[in-house]
Amino acid sequence: MFSLFFFFGLTVVLFIVLIYSLWRPKRSKPPHVLTVRDFLPVRHQHFEEVDRRLAEYEEMLKKIQFERRELALAYLTEIQTDFDQVTRLLNRAAKFLPEITLAGESNRLAVALKFKAQCWFARLQIRFGIIPTGLLTALTAKVRFFARLADEFLNVIAQEQGLPILESDLNT
Repeated sequence: MFSLFFFFGLTVVLFIVLIYSLWRPKRSKPPHVLTVRDFLPVRHQHFEEVDRRLAEYEEMLKKIQFERRELALAYLTEIQTDFDQVTRLLNRAAKFLPEITLAGESNRLAVALKFKAQCWFARLQIRFGIIPTGLLTALTAKVRFFARLADEFLNVIAQEQGLPILESDLNT
């Protein structure tokens, strides 16, 4: 019984404290008197420094983009040079391999023309500031494929006819 009176007594006391805390008058802070100084801009003092830094970063980005384009163009030129050398070597090696057919030669010509068109397209993209990484990777893979093919042809020619015959043909 004592615990029941204690519980109700505690509940009544908590209820009275809650009502008092909600209804008591709030102490208000004295109002802040606004002055003209409160409305003056203060951040503008740093604007010139921010503008200068942004201009520096913009120049850096332009320089990086220019160098990136130049590097991509140089890389593309090297890929084209390697492709031209490999196709010349394959053309010379084709004389010594009787199993090369007209269909194979026309297929190789079509691949070479497609490669040249893709190089032209990649160069155009690079000039417009787009670095075609996927296309450059595909072109590199084609050069690697043709280099492996040329290596296989040279091994076959060297085994069958000897490397001096091919070297003498390359020098004519």
